[in-house]
Amino acid sequence: MISVEKSILFAAIVGGGCAGLTAAYRLEQGGAKDLAILEPNESRHDHIWAYWDDGGADLMPARHLATGHWKNWDFITDSDAVRIHGDRFVYRAVSSSSFENFVRENLRDVKQIREKVISAEKLRECFEISLDSGRIFYAKNLLDSRSPPICEGEFLQHFLGWQVRAEAPTFDEETATLMDFRVSQDQGIHFIYLLPFNSREALVESTVLSCEPLPDNWYERQITDYLSVRFPQAKTRITKKEKGIIPLVRYSRLDALGKPIGVRAGALRASSGYAFSQIQRQIFQMFNLSNFEKIGFDGISPAKPGCSHVESWMDRVFLEVLQSRPEQAPKLFLNIASGIDGDAFARFMRGYGDLRGRFNLMRSLPTRLFSSAILKRSAL
Repeated sequence: MISVEKSILFAAIVGGGCAGLTAAYRLEQGGAKDLAILEPNESRHDHIWAYWDDGGADLMPARHLATGHWKNWDFITDSDAVRIHGDRFVYRAVSSSSFENFVRENLRDVKQIREKVISAEKLRECFEISLDSGRIFYAKNLLDSRSPPICEGEFLQHFLGWQVRAEAPTFDEETATLMDFRVSQDQGIHFIYLLPFNSREALVESTVLSCEPLPDNWYERQITDYLSVRFPQAKTRITKKEKGIIPLVRYSRLDALGKPIGVRAGALRASSGYAFSQIQRQIFQMFNLSNFEKIGFDGISPAKPGCSHVESWMDRVFLEVLQSRPEQAPKLFLNIASGIDGDAFARFMRGYGDLRGRFNLMRSLPTRLFSSAILKRSAL
């Protein structure tokens, strides 16, 4: 049976994840009313979202929720190690559940509709939105924050992590280990990612870059071996597990129901899989206005991707090299870390970095290896 809602929403948001919730929060902060989030899932798996924080207003909602923050960042290989330090930038981590729950609790009058959108049609004055239950809604504006599907053959970042608690002080809580390559490289580009929330608690992730995810017990064996070798005296227990798959691609020109936002609008950083701070900046730049009811969506800027056009090209070239020469990955990441200062590195990773930082980063990489990748990319 078809049920038609007679009232017209100011805006409907398809998808209730990071981008959808943030958009609703910013719209309501700007005075918009009659909003709805269309998301069929009541709960989502908890993950740690990490990001570089430059103190901007776009990241304010997440800042006080951080489970940890670090100004020292380590890169380690079998033969060397580099520690870089941020002065203006801080690396922070936030629980996805904590952030999403905070935003939901601060939405004053946003409808949460637990149904799946089947289709949306643009009419003269509004959108007609059909749900799987047969209900039909109408909205003046429509935002699409759904995550794109993962396609076969895409280069992936896949991982499994444990949050562990040690009986005694074990971890250096001042330093985040972004990449430790002193692990098996048999299944792809593999490193351990370690975020110490304090001296006894940490997230320890086994992360692989390749086209094929691995069985859970493979990652768990890597974490077990790493902890026993690097922290032989520590007695730890697992308090939480998380896992995920992130396509390392730059999404563009995807079909969307209305205006795309978030990863669907290119917020994901292809070379690293980072997206949280890029989504926050994108939504803030679009909706940091007042009097939305009068302005409407015609006055907003389109969603900006997670990085500049030049940085996107650099990402594609870098991924080309990683896929064709995976054995070079540890050395390449170490070269980047040693060839650029901490703030310039963080600025590049956040996106829309400065020209000098991009130049120094490119200068730190082997010319011959990257020249062939540039030529191949130019021929596509």
